[in-house]
Amino acid sequence: MEWLIFALLCPAFWGWNNVINKFLMTKKFPGYFSITIYLNLLDLIFAGIVCLFVPISFQFPYFLFSIAAGVLPLFSFWFYSKALMVEEVSRISPLFQFIPIFVVFLSILFLGEILSAQKYFGIALIVLTSILISYKKSENGNSLSSAFKYMVPFSAILAVFSTINKHLLGHMDYWSVFFWSSIGSALGVLAMLAFSKPRKEFVEALPILGKRTFFVSLLGESTYILGILFSLAATSLSYVSVVSALSGLQHFFVFVYMVLISLFVPKILKEELNRNVLALKILSIAVMFVGTWLITM
Repeated sequence: MEWLIFALLCPAFWGWNNVINKFLMTKKFPGYFSITIYLNLLDLIFAGIVCLFVPISFQFPYFLFSIAAGVLPLFSFWFYSKALMVEEVSRISPLFQFIPIFVVFLSILFLGEILSAQKYFGIALIVLTSILISYKKSENGNSLSSAFKYMVPFSAILAVFSTINKHLLGHMDYWSVFFWSSIGSALGVLAMLAFSKPRKEFVEALPILGKRTFFVSLLGESTYILGILFSLAATSLSYVSVVSALSGLQHFFVFVYMVLISLFVPKILKEELNRNVLALKILSIAVMFVGTWLITM
């Protein structure tokens, strides 16, 4: 069950990354281009460390496919950044559950992954309860989160990315897939800098960011990279649809992190914590764990 440990560590780290990115997007960076370029350039530090200590596969043509796939997260992050600007992070993270919906269909079509009915039911429980939490009370009644329209294309792109990675892991180890994917993202950033608007936003943002933003960003990216590595390790050992579904527990971790931050340091980020909201989230998270149990049986 080594894959299960990796699959559970992944959402734990990504949960922290969600919280840190919310802070950076709303408090420090002026827009999508500046934060995307900045964070992806930081990722090169981690890719360099991996390159120094782990042998990297150059198996042709799969390393080229991995480089090309590395551009996809840049597109998905645009939708994610838009969602962060209009919604609480704990209402965004449940919408990540569109990813396993897409992954299930893509894995059947392109990877031939067929699971038991019990596992599909467990995936459905996690997905449905996660989406349930995205409902909130508005002036006109109950409505979907305003982040919904951004998270659907975000999830579709990342589902394609996850499916491609599963295929690549049949030919390269997960360290190599991570390295070449990071190179692809860096090349995408360089292409972005070739245009005046992204370049101008990034150059104007640099002088106002400071050392504190650098270290917070570095911390956030370290949690993101660890989540990526654990996800790749789990995917190399199990079904990508199952690993993707277990990433839904990310909302449990985000919920815990945001409650603690709201209670003890509310000036950093504030979360809605009334009784009805807490009851809905706790019930939904309990059902998520039932789904997780069904998947891992």
